[in-house]
Amino acid sequence: MFKNSKSAKVFAGVVGFAMVVAAFGAVVAPVKAQGTDLAALTALIASLQAQIAALSGGSSSTMTGVAPKAPLTMGSSGAQVTALQNFLDGNGYDIPAGATGYFGGQTQAALMAFQAENGVSPAAGYYGSVTEAKVASMLRPATPSTPATPATPSTPVTTGLQGGAGSVQDYNLISGLSGEEVGEKENDVKVAGLEIEADEGSDLQITAVKLVFNEGTAGSDFEDYADEVSVWFNGKEVARVDGDSFNDDNDWTRTLSLSGAVVKADKTGDLVVAVSGVNNLDSGDVGETWTVDFLSVRFVDEQNASTTEDPGTAVRTFSFETFATASDVEMKVSLNDDDDTINEAHVINVDDSDDTEDVEILSFTIEADGNSDIEVKDIPVNVNVTGASNIDDMITEITLWNGAGQVGDAVNVGTGVGADETYTFENVDVEVNAGDTEEFMVKVSFKSTADVDLDNGDTISAQLSATEVDAIDADDESGEAISDTDATGTAVGEAHAVYDTGIMVQFVSATQVETLSADEAGESDQGEFKVTFKVKSFDADARIDRSCEEGGANAAGQGVEFVITNSGDNTTTCVMSSSSTDSEDTTDTYEVDDNGLWRTMTLTVNATATSTAFAEISFESINWGVATDDTNANYYTFNLGDYKTGPLNLADL
Repeated sequence: MFKNSKSAKVFAGVVGFAMVVAAFGAVVAPVKAQGTDLAALTALIASLQAQIAALSGGSSSTMTGVAPKAPLTMGSSGAQVTALQNFLDGNGYDIPAGATGYFGGQTQAALMAFQAENGVSPAAGYYGSVTEAKVASMLRPATPSTPATPATPSTPVTTGLQGGAGSVQDYNLISGLSGEEVGEKENDVKVAGLEIEADEGSDLQITAVKLVFNEGTAGSDFEDYADEVSVWFNGKEVARVDGDSFNDDNDWTRTLSLSGAVVKADKTGDLVVAVSGVNNLDSGDVGETWTVDFLSVRFVDEQNASTTEDPGTAVRTFSFETFATASDVEMKVSLNDDDDTINEAHVINVDDSDDTEDVEILSFTIEADGNSDIEVKDIPVNVNVTGASNIDDMITEITLWNGAGQVGDAVNVGTGVGADETYTFENVDVEVNAGDTEEFMVKVSFKSTADVDLDNGDTISAQLSATEVDAIDADDESGEAISDTDATGTAVGEAHAVYDTGIMVQFVSATQVETLSADEAGESDQGEFKVTFKVKSFDADARIDRSCEEGGANAAGQGVEFVITNSGDNTTTCVMSSSSTDSEDTTDTYEVDDNGLWRTMTLTVNATATSTAFAEISFESINWGVATDDTNANYYTFNLGDYKTGPLNLADL
């Protein structure tokens, strides 16, 4: 705690004493021999005794400062206490809080150490007349010297400042810092800020700021909430102390010396107070408030004139919260927009004899929104099937993946589990950094269609509804569990159909153009609508019914079913065409060979208005079959949302 070494002082005293004794003996002998008068000898002895006293700790030449006026004791405050604290701290008896002007426990401990080392008994930490006399006797007298030459205005004492005489034009609290929340384990949370505007006379160096923290609703000491207090100037740290340096001994008040805080003349600088929360906030202290006030600001101008003044601003209130609350932690779940081909309904090609493994059925993301990393430990996923009676009729295993590979434990779906079940991937242990997004993918292993329980056309879907999102086991970086209110969003995939043979369809383009514009009574506008798409088959040649129908239920022989959306009435005709030919084409079907190649087709619809209206075309289904199935009784209805044109306004005059 104390800077000076007592043993070093004693050693120096002993050496000095020996030197003085030797000098004394050397002087006395000649004096006796020469018969010098007694008065001169007495004066010499007194001088030597003073030197001996000084080296043994009783001299007025060992310490610096002023002697405060007694009495002072625990609880005293004011200028005399400040003088005592400056004396003690300046001579090696450390007071961590500095010269606060309040006589507390730290001041008492430093005073007791001084008394014990300098022969004041009892060393009780009470500053009375005996201690005052001791301090006065130990103060070092000013050494006569040539008076210093005053600094000229062109050579400022405070290096780097420009101008002359200056002052603060205005103080204002930073409006954006009010009602802040300091979370446990959070570092340097800004709780209050002071805008300091210098006048045009001089740059100003802010050398110190005096702060006071007062309990609002708090019932515990400040150190139970705050680990550190720091001060920042224009984004740069200029001071930092432990939270316990603001305590009940100094009424939560302390003056902090600042380094490197300069406000340029006619400019404004921001002085900000930040607080770091303790690592483990007591549950009873959560939500409790404190206030902070800028009691005074000390600054110097270019002429080294020092000014201390009260900014006269109001207090700022802030609270201490759990880490999650203060960090605004939110775990957002959503479908992965980059993987629409996985999440939208489509056909899945399964083998007719062997299991088909690791087929993607859902892609979703988890975002760590807020100021905290999130550790995701367990993720539940809901699975639904149609056609099949049970999930295990279709799949044997379900797994979870991210960019690094499989995460969490694989799940065996069991047997006889029903058509709607939720499976939890345990031990995922993936960390999502604050502000980042992690991509996940659900994969399943399908049985073969040779299994009597799996049929062509059965569907499967996976989702994280609100129920599953709330059940995700995840922690913020302080180790607290993400609450249901902080877990938001959903990721609901569409149903995918499984086939061992079938077709894949992709949208190409859609256009609409008015082909005839009515210009006299009795005529009607006409429009042409085109939707182009491409088809390929898998595991067998396929046939696409080349007929087309408007509306109605799916039925064999209806080819492409489309819907015309009207605000009035239109009559329509339609035709199917293909950009290529195949030797197996018939008047009723287009052949799509199982060669991995896409075949492009177009539906063209011509509409004539029978009343003033707008119209647009959209797909409902595509009728198809395999080469050996002349009924073409399968209906492709997946992912047809993009298969539509824009509207045309068609008038009937």
